[in-house]
Amino acid sequence: MHSHEQISLKQISPLEENAVAMIEKLNQYQVDLYGREYCTLESPEDLQKNNAFMIGAYIDEILAGIGAIKIVNDYAEIKRMYTHEDHRGKRIAEQIIKALEKYALHNGIHKILLETGNLHHAAMHFYKRCGYSETTAFGNYPENGVSVFFEKELPSSF
Repeated sequence: MHSHEQISLKQISPLEENAVAMIEKLNQYQVDLYGREYCTLESPEDLQKNNAFMIGAYIDEILAGIGAIKIVNDYAEIKRMYTHEDHRGKRIAEQIIKALEKYALHNGIHKILLETGNLHHAAMHFYKRCGYSETTAFGNYPENGVSVFFEKELPSSF
């Protein structure tokens, strides 16, 4: 762990070249793990079209992690959380998820939902650590035995 590394967060477009490359890495990881039929791989174009708010975490101008959130009616869904393997263990995802939660609150949304996969143990552990609890399928997601759903009710302010 290099303590001199400064992590800076900023809003980015999902269509930005580095973000697209990171989404591709995430897609590949998920397809390798679960097979294509179990993956809901929201494309950069769809994220853009659905007005997703994406955060990029940078270390020395290098994109180290991403995460997005999109508001759906009375809840928001967290999408495309990914930290580059070279930068894991630096609490980057934690900073990203906090920024996404803050964005939801600013938009009057208190319920956050997300979907991950049952083989994604690190992700499930991470979401639980961030105060998320398992819930049932939502939106267009099927109960397929692979997807694991999480939710969190945000306090009015934090």
